[in-house]
Amino acid sequence: MIGGAVYHPSMRLFIAILFPEDTVDRIASIRDSIHDLSSSGSFSPRENLHLTLEFLGECSAAERDMAAEAMEASVCRPFTMTMDRTGSFPRPDGDIWWLGCREEKALMALQGKLHRELSQRGLKLEKRRYRPHVTLGRRVFSSAVAGGIEPIVSAVSSFSLILSERGERGMVYTPLHTVVLPS
Repeated sequence: MIGGAVYHPSMRLFIAILFPEDTVDRIASIRDSIHDLSSSGSFSPRENLHLTLEFLGECSAAERDMAAEAMEASVCRPFTMTMDRTGSFPRPDGDIWWLGCREEKALMALQGKLHRELSQRGLKLEKRRYRPHVTLGRRVFSSAVAGGIEPIVSAVSSFSLILSERGERGMVYTPLHTVVLPS
């Protein structure tokens, strides 16, 4: 048991970087600008804004524990990351709008090491190339134009294993295990 929480036999998990409040403020402002130019869409709540490092999907308690072990084995030095553009993945039912992150060496090294550690423990991972981004909205129909923004530089001093559950008002994300990066 991690963090004293009670778990379901199967839980939907991902590993992510959570942002400091000043970074969340800036990301939320960009999300709101896209929202204001949209006729419809489901936009990420402020408290759910994050950068996914690995999506694990449905996991058992044993897999959750293996993920936490892999995270501990992936410790690196704190670093900064930069978000510098918006874009969208076209979908027939509305686009997925995102805030793009530069593929900086430290970020990509953390994600790569985490991927290897999770794979070595037998967790099933997505095969596609990692493209770091923050999801701003799904099923969005918008007149917003994708492109460069004033860069948002954020300190990264930890990463977390997140439980994703459907709540009364949408998805609720609960950190189960956090690795603090040593300075």
